[in-house]
Amino acid sequence: MTDPATLSTTSPSTESIAVPAPRRPVHDGIIDAVIVAPYPAPVLSPLLPPTPRRSFFWPILTALLVVCMMLALGGATAAVLTLRGNSVPTDAVTNWVDMRPQARDTALRALLDRLEGAVKAKDRAAFMAEVDQSDPALVKREQLLYDNLTKIPFAEFQYELGPWRSDLQRFLSAQVRQKYHQTAHVGTVTIRYRIAGIDSKAVTTPWLPIFVYRDGRWEIGGQASDKNAPYGANGQAWDAAGPIVVQRSKRVVAVLSADDAARGSYLLDLAEQGLDRLARTRPNGWDGKVFVTAVQDTRIFDTYFADSPERVARVAAIAVPYYTEVPDWANFAPDYAATRIVFNPQELSAQPDELAHDLTHEFTHAAMGPITGGATPRWLVEGFAEYAAFNGADVPKSFIQRDLGGLDVSKGLPSDDEFYSESRNYVGGWLACRYIATQYGQDKLIALYAAFMHEPNQDVAVQQVLGIDFSALESAWEHYVKGLEG
Repeated sequence: MTDPATLSTTSPSTESIAVPAPRRPVHDGIIDAVIVAPYPAPVLSPLLPPTPRRSFFWPILTALLVVCMMLALGGATAAVLTLRGNSVPTDAVTNWVDMRPQARDTALRALLDRLEGAVKAKDRAAFMAEVDQSDPALVKREQLLYDNLTKIPFAEFQYELGPWRSDLQRFLSAQVRQKYHQTAHVGTVTIRYRIAGIDSKAVTTPWLPIFVYRDGRWEIGGQASDKNAPYGANGQAWDAAGPIVVQRSKRVVAVLSADDAARGSYLLDLAEQGLDRLARTRPNGWDGKVFVTAVQDTRIFDTYFADSPERVARVAAIAVPYYTEVPDWANFAPDYAATRIVFNPQELSAQPDELAHDLTHEFTHAAMGPITGGATPRWLVEGFAEYAAFNGADVPKSFIQRDLGGLDVSKGLPSDDEFYSESRNYVGGWLACRYIATQYGQDKLIALYAAFMHEPNQDVAVQQVLGIDFSALESAWEHYVKGLEG
């Protein structure tokens, strides 16, 4: 692989990372609750038919009484004027849309149920019947989405409608607002799914469909896409901009672009070898199977780098943790479910030894997912993945010296904030893990990793497991690394 910690003859130009769990704001131990604003009252179109010439007193009084009644009901019902053809007022047809949350959400849940049923039954006509047919480009995209979704081997698949959120409505484009006015909004939908033969738990991912009201019914009018969208939105294998193909082996399900189908058996063989190599370090404690996305669509990979797009070119692959609920929307800490591996398309043509190492590194993140928490130090997360990838290999000292490149270890092990700013920290983390395994045994290394699930303080965790202070560990690691450099 082209990981900076890869001690091979290739140029260390890219890295392979484990994506930490999304963080939500916490104050005094209490997770901030999201206050959901009520659905905004629709605005009546000013393009009304001309009123007959007669006394205005009673019509105005009647209208005022109706408005008062609507206000008394809390804005329960909204009158929306839908214009057809060239938007000439004489062609207008008035649709009355019940915008009360209960009525609206009941209709949207029914829509999602129909979509879900169409995916499970592999019924293209039923799926497309829920899509706005007035937009040819949308129809084409949704047909591709359906085709991709129905290729995934789901053992479980479900759409769940969440509460209306005002913060998501900024993702609506001006074009959509102009076309649908107040009868278009971005939905909060959780996709809950499980891959057959791979997952023991269902994972969740956010989906932001644009619901529109057209011809007397709610339909799918698009999908919101923005760098500020909830973590993982638009980053699923079925979101690829082209057709996909799914191939599987005994322990791996891989999704590739259809044009890359011939590469599938090669990738699966390397993946199986990587799992065998990982078993030397982590033979149990996780499902032992992985779901890999390796499509030639950079948008899928880029989704996970919305806050740091400059890093995309340096990253070979990522391990993405998934949970039993969408972390961005949960008001509690959801349970870990599984880790997905997503490859940078540019790295799929890497040399076999590079790709094999990369796969093992990422699979290690998946294997350690059940005992990886927010307090697990980055040097240990990445160092352990490198340790597993190299475990059992005879690595020449010259390679270590080359990739260390004069790393200053006198400052101690890197903090989480600075770890990814220096590619050689991967090598330093690996050597720290190798030192612990050599000095205390591999079981102690795994025990130290697990200790951070319950103990965030490095001093305490190291003392509990290894019986020494953290500063003593850093000193021993520094001496060990300098011995390899000499």
